[in-house]
Amino acid sequence: MREIVIPGEKLSDKNLKTGYGAYVKQGKIYASMHGVAIKTNDYVKVVPLRGKYMPREGDQVIGIIEGMRFKAAFVELNSAYNGYLSLEREDECHVGELIIARVIEVSNVKNVTLEGARPLYDGKLLEVQPVKIPRIIGKNGSMMKILRDTTKTTIFVGRNGRIFIKGERKQILNVEKALDMIDEQAHTHGLTARVKQFLEQEVKA
Repeated sequence: MREIVIPGEKLSDKNLKTGYGAYVKQGKIYASMHGVAIKTNDYVKVVPLRGKYMPREGDQVIGIIEGMRFKAAFVELNSAYNGYLSLEREDECHVGELIIARVIEVSNVKNVTLEGARPLYDGKLLEVQPVKIPRIIGKNGSMMKILRDTTKTTIFVGRNGRIFIKGERKQILNVEKALDMIDEQAHTHGLTARVKQFLEQEVKA
């Protein structure tokens, strides 16, 4: 099981590289937030257990069109900041529509520009803590491959904590159960294997 740390807790006395959630003071490394400490031989960071989505360039996000003006759409992103999507035609999107898009720019004042929007329909939208998304995707996409291949569903994942699933109703439910499992056990080792075993049993049931 990985170590849960609190702000100010010492992570290491060694001269290691520090990542997100860690800082150096008088030659020692401390946690700057509550989360899971991730350590290697030469690196240490803290992954927050909770947190709001902060848009970053290159992120794939799932948003909801909440306003239109001229040839532009304003997109709710499950964040403190909305997205801006330039349109070629005014009828290209509609208010209330669910889309998946990519963040191409985040300004100094957190104006978020999107591109490549595609509509999502005939599926189910779920929300999780954005900080859990990397664990849901897995190393090199390993967890997502298991979810998709075992349940034969189509899954779109947004870095902003939204997941859209298309497929048979029973298999969508199985994905939901697996996501709950990942959410509860994200900080534990061997989770990928346990999720695979769980889904294989549920699919056969």
